[in-house]
Amino acid sequence: MIYAVLAAKDKQTFEKMAGVLQQSPMDIQWIDTGKSVLERISRAGEKGEKIDLVIMDETLADMTGRELVEQVTMTSPMTSCVAVSTLSADEFHETYEGYGVLMQLPPAPDAESGEKLVAILKKLNLIVI
Repeated sequence: MIYAVLAAKDKQTFEKMAGVLQQSPMDIQWIDTGKSVLERISRAGEKGEKIDLVIMDETLADMTGRELVEQVTMTSPMTSCVAVSTLSADEFHETYEGYGVLMQLPPAPDAESGEKLVAILKKLNLIVI
């Protein structure tokens, strides 16, 4: 089982993609602020648990996705991140380089985005079926 957080101001942002993700062995929690994501990661660590994946929107109520990626990486380096971004592929790579972001998602990711993410997670053996 993979433990994931979907971080977005509006739950609808990830609804189409979440339908695909929920078909995998994945426990998903919806959170609307970066601060709450970081608190959830911290609580998991205190219990000896782990958040495996954070999927974040480009902008949250309290910080940007880029800021959240940086803070997640510092707080929990083994937690993988996926980020929504309108940047070009080259700009995205430049902006997120060194943070181990698994993939760039388009705004309002759809089922195909979810399928691509699941394929990446399988290749990394984070999802074992």
